[in-house]
Amino acid sequence: MLRTLITAAFVYAYGHPGFDGYRPAVLDKPMHGFYTEINGATQDGQRALQVLDEARTMQYLNRLMNRLGNELRANA
Repeated sequence: MLRTLITAAFVYAYGHPGFDGYRPAVLDKPMHGFYTEINGATQDGQRALQVLDEARTMQYLNRLMNRLGNELRANA
């Protein structure tokens, strides 16, 4: 597992556009494509986590408002 992670990190780093002149021609497109796909996946993941976080925050606020409403009704 660790070797796979290290290999994937190496391929990702070597796919960076800064290494364009250093990659072999055969591996140029696949490595750059891997780099691009990983960046796209992380952006999609960030958007998904933001949506989940917003939903969780709204759920927390709804629970808090319900508790406060129950407290006010109980004390009135």
